[in-house]
Amino acid sequence: MYCSNCGIEVSEAFRYCPQCGTTTHQDGIRGTDGRPPRVLNRPRQGRKIEGVCAGIAKYLDIDVTLVRIVMTVLAIWPPGVGLILYIVCWIVMPNEPLLLPPASQPSDVPVS
Repeated sequence: MYCSNCGIEVSEAFRYCPQCGTTTHQDGIRGTDGRPPRVLNRPRQGRKIEGVCAGIAKYLDIDVTLVRIVMTVLAIWPPGVGLILYIVCWIVMPNEPLLLPPASQPSDVPVS
């Protein structure tokens, strides 16, 4: 297989090109329909308090406002159920992984 970005030959076992770091799409993370699998976690972007409602909305593929309204109603009636549910989800749901840029490789050309 060849890298779609830099064109070098890449082994089938590699998930990323060793030359440029481009993904080879051989990681098995995508589902049969080509989309990434659904993972229940708290996103780092778009959270209001701790991201529980945003994570549930992303997992269920619904609007986050609807999830926030349901959590608020559950916090009011029956008393405290929504708050307890929110705290449990906050403890159980992991944060979304931090995406770091690929490490730059030192060049072989000396700086003069």
